[in-house]
Amino acid sequence: MNNSLRITFLFATCYIFILLTLNFYNDHLLYAQWILQPLPLPGPPTPDCCSTNVKNDTTPPKIIIMTDILHEGTNVLKLKIEDESPLKIRGLNFTQGNKSIDTYLAKEQNQEYIALLKVVPPYTEVQVRAVDLNDNSARLVQQIKVEKWVDLILSSITNNPVWKNAVSLFGVKN
Repeated sequence: MNNSLRITFLFATCYIFILLTLNFYNDHLLYAQWILQPLPLPGPPTPDCCSTNVKNDTTPPKIIIMTDILHEGTNVLKLKIEDESPLKIRGLNFTQGNKSIDTYLAKEQNQEYIALLKVVPPYTEVQVRAVDLNDNSARLVQQIKVEKWVDLILSSITNNPVWKNAVSLFGVKN
């Protein structure tokens, strides 16, 4: 009698656990979350392409990479390309291990651009190229450090303000 009661309880517990697990996965892990959304297409060129100061533009575009450190895996690289005239060509090439990969630069506001990069440690080399309507071109090559995801987790734990406040409560000084 006692043994059959244990078996019944075990099966009932497993059945409830399976039902709860299936319900959780159906609610939280939808197929749409697994798909990487493509970056938006660029819009039409701005109407200021033919003003008088644009025709006299002889300076090449100025490229500034605003992202200092990348983390292992997929990252968003932010950069700024400043120029008086609109850009005709813009592109980004980066290294992933020993492979060279071309990717798209999506325009944001105020001459800022973003690109989606998938990188591996210890560093990646980023090459940005820009050409404006007057055929002034600029190219920037920069190596960016790539941190391992384990280092990111450890640094976020050790630099957590909750831990620092708890240490100060016990009178331990840094």
